[in-house]
Amino acid sequence: MQTDQTVLTYTLFVGVDIAAQTAMVATQRPGARASRSFTLEQTPEGYTSLLHQLQATGSVPGQVLVVMEATGSYWISLATRLVHEGFAVSVINPAQAHHFAKALLKRAKTDAIDAQTLAQLAMILQPEPWTPPPQIYYALQQRLAQRDDLLNLRQQVRNQLHALVQHPEVIGGGARPYGEFVGDLRVSAHGGRK
Repeated sequence: MQTDQTVLTYTLFVGVDIAAQTAMVATQRPGARASRSFTLEQTPEGYTSLLHQLQATGSVPGQVLVVMEATGSYWISLATRLVHEGFAVSVINPAQAHHFAKALLKRAKTDAIDAQTLAQLAMILQPEPWTPPPQIYYALQQRLAQRDDLLNLRQQVRNQLHALVQHPEVIGGGARPYGEFVGDLRVSAHGGRK
């Protein structure tokens, strides 16, 4: 909610209900009902389509408040793209949206209704805009995910090697490639250091 002395004047409020492959979007102007929701593909082309639709409303990007829930990591690309295009984006806790819908006595729950509810939440509460983290954050996050994957793969290969040497007869040289691979994975997981 806006708490500082200068209150931003938004002319359009947008609710986005995020899913893995798609998102439902609804818009609402002050004093009007939420629009009918429409589906957006979670792709760069889908984001561009949304930008065109928002620009077609005649609202200046800085006067549009987009509210979405922090659903897994599915919201990050769209939120970042919208911020870079000049839109105000608020990313809220899903519990906040849930309690807002309960306060409005909304019982039906569909993606379309959720998007409309988020647009209404944007208009009434006007949550603080979100600021994307610096680019290094994403690079670090990706590197750590790659490291975790390498460590998991190394453990799988160790388990296979352990199972292989438990047999009473091991074919000559059968275990050696596993051992070398585990060593290579160890080096990769530690950034090239042995």
